[in-house]
Amino acid sequence: MSYGIDTYGYPLGFKANTENTPSTLTLNQRGREIVKVEACHLLGHQREAILTEGGGAAWRLTSDEGLHLKGTDLAPFPFGYFNAGLQADLLNRIRHYANVLKRPLTDLHIRLDNEYWLLGSFVTGSGRGVANPSQIEIRIKSDFSDPEITQLINYAMQASPSIAFLNSVLKSTFSLTINGKRKILNELVDPMVDIPMDPFLRYPAALQPIKSNQPEIDIIRKLATREDGNVSIAPPGSATKIIRNIKGHSHFSNPQGITEIESWLGLPGMSHFQFISDERGTCKAPSGLGLLSAGIAFCFITQIARYIENMKLQVNGIRLVQYNPFSITAGENSIADIGRAEPIETHLFLNGTLSDDMFENLLNMSARTCYLHASALNSLPPKIKLIHNEKETIV
Repeated sequence: MSYGIDTYGYPLGFKANTENTPSTLTLNQRGREIVKVEACHLLGHQREAILTEGGGAAWRLTSDEGLHLKGTDLAPFPFGYFNAGLQADLLNRIRHYANVLKRPLTDLHIRLDNEYWLLGSFVTGSGRGVANPSQIEIRIKSDFSDPEITQLINYAMQASPSIAFLNSVLKSTFSLTINGKRKILNELVDPMVDIPMDPFLRYPAALQPIKSNQPEIDIIRKLATREDGNVSIAPPGSATKIIRNIKGHSHFSNPQGITEIESWLGLPGMSHFQFISDERGTCKAPSGLGLLSAGIAFCFITQIARYIENMKLQVNGIRLVQYNPFSITAGENSIADIGRAEPIETHLFLNGTLSDDMFENLLNMSARTCYLHASALNSLPPKIKLIHNEKETIV
């Protein structure tokens, strides 16, 4: 793509169609839906994606990297989307079970930290992304007893497809299309399904915000807040851990389910970004599951772009279509449900003058170094800290 995030002056995220049928999973109904992300690499480390949720509502979202990765810092980094999605989805499930028990919460806030680190190097081909368990602090004020609030949190955790994503071992599948031709893979598992339409062909021009008589929510916003200190350029690899801490906090700005999340990378000079998520089913903003899925796609493209950059490869036109299936099924009793996540299915489209084997090596390296694919590949149950009525409670 020959344009950048700010070329047309559009918002960092906006509604891309007029569909207002909500996702059944966002409404905490049982069933299975697939979140679709069609993403393209733009200029530098800038990316855009069309996120389509289970109900059919679609959003155009943008992502960038900070100055530490030689990005322009105009839009949220991929981890920010993932961090925000986890928080929004969990908030949704907690609110839902409080309503089911007919005792709404008077105050609810979440803090969530993710930690990732890189082993090896892009240059030597030894790079590998590693994810550690998320740390989640839930602060609640209510008239529940401590045992009751603990049970409510356990219900919510069990019913959350995003928490299931962290808990499960999900072996992702991939297809690779090179200069318009599909390649048989030698290492990664191919889903062996028909390849979806290349996003470059599906969206030959930049999408525009839809015209509406209703005020639109500013779903993504760069904040004035920055971490203290000066930015340092990240090396392409290291013999020791290069740790990345992603921090975020969230709350309901509207008790019916509009969530406000702030997320940032815990490094000197890093910018903070705000996300708005709609968990009430009015399709005013993406759901938590949508934000989480977009973060995975953006992170994968970052790893591809970084490898191309460091190895100075003649590759262009990075695009992908990613499918994230989630579901909610009945649990052991009439109240408790079980959230599930299924393996990520990614279809990658590349153009360039490399040999087919070199293109496949690029895919393999990107899959190994993508931190969020590493999260999927390992069971990483989060560490939960519950503060109920200003007192820490064991979950």
